[in-house]
Amino acid sequence: MITSENTPNLPGWIDLGSPDPGASADFYGRVFGWTAEQVMAPGEEGPGYWYLRKDGKAVGGLGGLMDAGAKSDWMTYIRVTDAAAATATAEANGAKVRVPVMPIGSQGSFAQLTDPAGAEFALWQPGEWTGFQACCVDDSVLWAELWTRDPGAAQAFYPAVFGWQTEAFMAGTEDAGYTMWTEHPGDPMAAFGGIMAIADDAPVQDEKWIPYFMVADADATVARATGAGGSVLIPASDAPPGRLGLLADQFGARFAFLQPAPMANQ
Repeated sequence: MITSENTPNLPGWIDLGSPDPGASADFYGRVFGWTAEQVMAPGEEGPGYWYLRKDGKAVGGLGGLMDAGAKSDWMTYIRVTDAAAATATAEANGAKVRVPVMPIGSQGSFAQLTDPAGAEFALWQPGEWTGFQACCVDDSVLWAELWTRDPGAAQAFYPAVFGWQTEAFMAGTEDAGYTMWTEHPGDPMAAFGGIMAIADDAPVQDEKWIPYFMVADADATVARATGAGGSVLIPASDAPPGRLGLLADQFGARFAFLQPAPMANQ
């Protein structure tokens, strides 16, 4: 599962690129109760950066868009021990490097890549900053889901780079058909994400990593999001994991939510 511990080869951070960080901070504050702490002011070195916090613990980041024409969306970072080595392995397996490995002072180093099918992701090599200070609790990241038209390519690429394995969700039941990312098949606590095959009528048509946020009340989350200017891409509905759906913020950045079923919390 996703963890705040310094565990390599798992999602370790997310951040949002926004055309208006102040407006985005207000939106997510209204939806999840997050606060924004500025750690880098806008200026010559970039458009600024903020930590998004829940109850004082960092759950993600927020930055201005580097390119005025860029699209607002969430970025998923995979925590690695050696960003240069992981970048080389990713390239050898068909990835493209958008931003080469760059140090962020003593905090750590990052790189940004695109997988062979076109989904963007990033790497984080921790220094003083390891990533999430809170996750898998209400109003924080719970799951990382890859939307793709080529699940087979994903199942070849990510295991080759990060050593991930895959497992069918609820294998052997009528609810099987969804593929999970896991460290250890057979261990429910080892799953940390999934693969969603893009259908022609899906609300997401681009190759994309989308974060899931754990919530205490799915319907209240939808109400807060729409009240703050967001939109519903998939309405809240009940499924074996719990009550879930897909939203977009006021700038179109996609994110999912899950109110876990009672047994999922035990």
